[in-house]
Amino acid sequence: MRNTDYVVYYRASTEKQDDGLGLDAQRTAIEKFITNYGGKVTKEVKEIISGSSKLRLGFNEALDYAKTTGATLLVHRIDRLSRSGFMTIALLEEQKVPFIEADSPNDSSFSKNIKFLVAKEEREKLQSRVTDALAEIKSKIEDKGYHISKSGNRITSLGSPQNLSAGGRAKSIQTRRVKALSNPNNKRAFGMVKMLEGKTLKQTADFLNGNGFPTSTGKDFTPMAVSNLKKLYKINEL
Repeated sequence: MRNTDYVVYYRASTEKQDDGLGLDAQRTAIEKFITNYGGKVTKEVKEIISGSSKLRLGFNEALDYAKTTGATLLVHRIDRLSRSGFMTIALLEEQKVPFIEADSPNDSSFSKNIKFLVAKEEREKLQSRVTDALAEIKSKIEDKGYHISKSGNRITSLGSPQNLSAGGRAKSIQTRRVKALSNPNNKRAFGMVKMLEGKTLKQTADFLNGNGFPTSTGKDFTPMAVSNLKKLYKINEL
């Protein structure tokens, strides 16, 4: 039996991902691991985000917690961590953070490295298939003027808002919001904004500009930009 503290990292592309890697399946695997091998879960981090996305706030949170507390990072499978291959391995080694797969807790470092490479290859193959599919759709549109999707929708151009599903638009909005939250300029500026509570938006903007705090795009703050920054972080309770 292991006497170890664990920070568990869960990741899925949707709340109800239905491919054996959804959140429920991951929790079941983690619970089985703890029952069989012992240890204590001291923190859980859940992230709903595409595996190919580079915006991994949840993963970074789990990593920071493990580094700070000495806990071991525990995941269902290695591909829940990342599909970036040795970039992820290097990061974990650099931070001196040990990790375990609940499904394969006794794997050697060599085995883990091989699994990271396989996950990276799968991601590259998926990206290639998506690129090929888009090229085929574009060719049909150029040839016939339209493409009929599997769901029966008539698509006459790529990238137009009417060709995005409601889920796709929501995901795009969420991605932009996460990107804004993770922007280092936004983080630094909001830290100062919190200290300037009671000041007007213009006074706050003037102070930020006068003390070297740029916006996320490197520009000067306006009162509206200060207002948007406050809304961004208050909505997400950060």
